[in-house]
Amino acid sequence: MTFLSNTTWWITFAAAMVSATLPALLKSLRLLPLLLIIAVWLAAVISIAITSGVLPAVAGGGISLLWGLLLMLASLLFSGVRQMAKKRYG
Repeated sequence: MTFLSNTTWWITFAAAMVSATLPALLKSLRLLPLLLIIAVWLAAVISIAITSGVLPAVAGGGISLLWGLLLMLASLLFSGVRQMAKKRYG
């Protein structure tokens, strides 16, 4: 696990995390912005694979993908709760 001391890994991992976070922050998911975000995320993961190896790429890609999915689930949950409250009390 020597890649944890590699600054390049941390920078590309941060880029993957930010790009995985973006879909949860968007108000509406359209195809073109989503494809651009996926391309940036894939570029970050491929960059990790080229500079650090396959295991760091799997670790960085997996963690960032899990983070993005959890944020998307939380975003959908909170927006659903808000919409339900607006319908009930609005």
